Amino acid sequence: MSGADHYEVLNVSRTATPAEIKSAYRKLALQVHPDQGGNAALFRLVQEAWDTLSDPAKRAAYDRSLDRPGDKQPSPRAAPEPQPAPEPQPEPEPRWTWSTDQPWSSEPEAPIQATPVGPVLAYPAFGHWRIPALVALLAYTGLIVAILASSSYHGFWDYALGVATAAMIVVALPPYWSRRIPLHRLFKAIGVLTAVGYLATLFMKSDLNGSGRALVISVVAGLVVVRIFTSLWSKNHALDVAIDRDATFEFNLWGRPGEPLVNDLLSAPISSYDVLLQRRTASLLDPVLNALPAAKLVHGAQLGAMVVDHLLLNGHRAAVILSQAGPPGTYAVDPYGGLQLDGQPVDSAAPALQGAVEAWRGRLRPVDVRGFLIIHPEPNGRISTQPRADAAVTCLSARFAARDLTTWLHPEGCKVDRKVLYDILHRAPYGLR
Repeated sequence: MSGADHYEVLNVSRTATPAEIKSAYRKLALQVHPDQGGNAALFRLVQEAWDTLSDPAKRAAYDRSLDRPGDKQPSPRAAPEPQPAPEPQPEPEPRWTWSTDQPWSSEPEAPIQATPVGPVLAYPAFGHWRIPALVALLAYTGLIVAILASSSYHGFWDYALGVATAAMIVVALPPYWSRRIPLHRLFKAIGVLTAVGYLATLFMKSDLNGSGRALVISVVAGLVVVRIFTSLWSKNHALDVAIDRDATFEFNLWGRPGEPLVNDLLSAPISSYDVLLQRRTASLLDPVLNALPAAKLVHGAQLGAMVVDHLLLNGHRAAVILSQAGPPGTYAVDPYGGLQLDGQPVDSAAPALQGAVEAWRGRLRPVDVRGFLIIHPEPNGRISTQPRADAAVTCLSARFAARDLTTWLHPEGCKVDRKVLYDILHRAPYGLR
């Protein structure tokens, strides 16, 4: 992504009217203007979007560039194509103007050099436990049918015992199969009671011969073993459905920057300033996904009511990412988790990020979780960082963020742990275990 979309910057649709665009611009500009405590670099993006979308000719040319992805975005200073005379638009207040010649940063983003890592490998494999479960289920079903076929029936209780024995097959079925059987709960209860009854006969009947005892043990032990296999198959089948082949091998992005992954009204609202900053960070992470085919990026990842800007997963490494804008200088995280600028403490999201890292480490125990605070510079600003090897949080300059994240994630190769991804997407947001 070469830059932020003007419509996304102002948070309006492509069909927005000039009045809606103007209202969105005025509201956002007041929040991000440097005189109001905002960041100059973010304000520049808002101003550039307004300069383009407030002019009908420039807006029409910009819309055409969006329809033709191969074309470059037209510069606000480019000569417009012949168009009908545009309707006059009110100019913004003079104090909101900002030169469009000022870049986001005076330094280009550092290139990423990643060697090919091979095809994507998914763990656990699709259909895991399917063959062992089917073989065990067929063998157990054959055993029960053979017992029923060889039995003699002389009255009501004999037939009742036959039905109860057949109900043990329902207990052995995979849970997602047995749920389709009418009255499956009743049949499962009868099957379990029958298995307990068979087991009790081993201790209550002393006249059972050796073959009878072996048959009872085979029926009860076989039920336990088959139930374990079919339960494992059923769990992995649910995983196959939730994280399917398309999501595993083709999809690498979930959520939207500036929005929680699950809109459950528990997370705190996000300001327009932070939304704009998160969109800028999201554009920096695109090269990481291109370099690591198995990497999965989750915007607004949630652990209960706690939301982080971005979570980048590759194999068994997870980067929890927050971002902020700041003045030029050298940034470092002190031993207590606070952020320092040129050796002086500054307010930042570093302590909150460190808490988020600890929470995600407790949640994703097989995963190496690390926090990364990306610092966006002001226009023409230069930022350097001093990382600490033992720190849970590492500061990254926006210029080197993609390169450094790729370097940290690359040793995991091209693996996708679908259980971890399922936990992040479908269980952690609701606090489920």
